[in-house]
Amino acid sequence: MVAQIERIGAVVRFPLPALDVQADLAEKHRVDTLLFCPNPWALRHVFINQDTGEVVRARCNRWDCLYCGPRKVDVWRQLVKAAEPTLFLTLTKAGKTVEEAARALTTFLQYLRRGSKGRGPGHIGAREAYPIEYFAVLERHLDFDENGFHWHLLIKGVDYIPHEILKEAWRSARHGVAYIVHIEAVRKPHVIGYVTKYLTKSLSRSEKGIRQEVREYTAIDLDDAGQIVESRQSYTAELVSRARRIRYSRHFFPEQVAVLRARLFEAVEEVAQERADGMAVEASSSENGKLSDRQTNEQEVQAQEDERNEAGETPVKRSPWTLVMCEEFTSDYKEYKRRRRRALLEALVAIREGERFLSRRVISIWDYQRRLRKAS
Repeated sequence: MVAQIERIGAVVRFPLPALDVQADLAEKHRVDTLLFCPNPWALRHVFINQDTGEVVRARCNRWDCLYCGPRKVDVWRQLVKAAEPTLFLTLTKAGKTVEEAARALTTFLQYLRRGSKGRGPGHIGAREAYPIEYFAVLERHLDFDENGFHWHLLIKGVDYIPHEILKEAWRSARHGVAYIVHIEAVRKPHVIGYVTKYLTKSLSRSEKGIRQEVREYTAIDLDDAGQIVESRQSYTAELVSRARRIRYSRHFFPEQVAVLRARLFEAVEEVAQERADGMAVEASSSENGKLSDRQTNEQEVQAQEDERNEAGETPVKRSPWTLVMCEEFTSDYKEYKRRRRRALLEALVAIREGERFLSRRVISIWDYQRRLRKAS
């Protein structure tokens, strides 16, 4: 049977199928993760606006989530765009771990920022100092065994840096292992999208970097006489590096990050999620025993970075949104499926009624992230 087609002017509109049929199609083709966060914790929590009574679903806010990841990338893309970077720089062969790459980037930036007065009265070898501000993202190269990681940087504060200076700075930072750099002016915003799209790529424990740390503890035992004695003992712990794959300097953004987010994203789910991040970590930790290394590390480091960025700035206005648990915890998989279905139906209704829409960038990032999962 041929479906009826309604022609309005030059626009051809196909009638939508029934809501349940549309939901079945979304689940069949696995596009439901584009419409709601499938995290079990998020499906049990909502945000309630204390001023208006409005209710929205919570989000896990993880980079590897097919719903939250693309939206976080879009947030960072627009934040970076507001900073108006002038140069795009790529540094190759940064290292085989995030820890190693982070040290190399720090050394590279110190080389550029400090410059050199040169040697002797003739100032031989003097170099100009470049007061750059930067936003950097670490990318895992496709041929990782050969090339490891490389950095993508968006720079502001200067309009030009000689290629030879960059080449020598990177050679010095990598101790001669790498010297190839590429720099160009930022003329189109697609460069910002190119850099930020790598934020959803996940890293393994070994790629983050493992360091060993000797720790001591007090042991209580009984001696030969049956008396309680204390002794100091030590052991070696393996710790995952807290070096960040996303780095930015203090004055790269024109305002503190929280204020800039609130200004750019007045939509409920973006502003409300900021307040819930810490609460989500606490709730998820109590239910699952512990968080993944990535979520814990990134939230701790980002909180420290926000504190540094916000020091001396105007405090952010307190959000009226409150996180509330609307469903009890259960390990029943059928109940989880029912909650997913309900969230999917709510999202489809909101889209039909024009209350929500999907941006082209979010869709493209979601598709890119999904293809990465299939390839891995």
